[in-house]
Amino acid sequence: MIKKFALIACVLALTATYQPPSWAGKVLDRIRETGTITAGTRKDAVPFGFIDKDGKWVGYSLDILELIRKQTEKQLGKPIQLKLVEATPENRFEKIKNGSIDIECASTTFTWERTKQVDFSVSYFADGTKILTNKNSGLNSLESLSGRKIGVIMNTTNEKAIKLQQPAAQLVPIQNQADGLAKLEKGEIDAFAGDGIVLEGIRKKAKNATNLVVLPDFPYQYESYACSLPKDDSDWRNLVNYSLIKFMEGVVSDQPASVAIYEKWFDETGVAPYPRDTINDYFQGILDASEWIPIIDY
Repeated sequence: MIKKFALIACVLALTATYQPPSWAGKVLDRIRETGTITAGTRKDAVPFGFIDKDGKWVGYSLDILELIRKQTEKQLGKPIQLKLVEATPENRFEKIKNGSIDIECASTTFTWERTKQVDFSVSYFADGTKILTNKNSGLNSLESLSGRKIGVIMNTTNEKAIKLQQPAAQLVPIQNQADGLAKLEKGEIDAFAGDGIVLEGIRKKAKNATNLVVLPDFPYQYESYACSLPKDDSDWRNLVNYSLIKFMEGVVSDQPASVAIYEKWFDETGVAPYPRDTINDYFQGILDASEWIPIIDY
């Protein structure tokens, strides 16, 4: 019940400004002219955007971007391509601001501070900060983090969460998730912090997966994931939101195409399992703040 209330609280910040869509604007004009959406995402954030064992760029966020591409194509009435660009925690917002990319979707967390630089879509996932550590590390409480070396990607909400929740932890900068796992395996850090669902995906793919654990059961801090967008372009934001709302409606109403996307990544047999009833509650909170879009063909 505590988890459900926390997720509902995450919804409220992201739904207050949702508006019905119109189809014009600066970004849409550029997309119409070039025939391309240039989208940023991650290559190391399992299961949102990552390189799989076959060397293919895949992930939940890439599937979300494909839905946005299809909706854009439908609304503009012409073929639209999706061009993927790597966007890291260090450069994602700068790429949005300088126009290098039209949208960034990965495991990016909405914060009020970040809205000074970019706009955000409605949220399309929620989780929170946890740590990946060895099973025998003893890091099973906030108090146990005191004095321990915790890897963090600098200038992320994960770094801020650990710093806020346990100021006595020794924060060790890591470049990315792969660097964090390498340092953990070498014993250079006791754990590294990240979004729980991403850490679970990394754990499952690690060579010593059975010796690793993601802690705690409930995150140190809950966070809502959203796509970041150029500021002050409501027409583009509305189209993106429309695409996301349609997808979430499909999940909560058991439409096969939407459910297949969700379960590919988060089902019990997926890359990073996440309870369907929990995400349904979260999605429903977002849907309750917007007009229902007819999606079922009778």
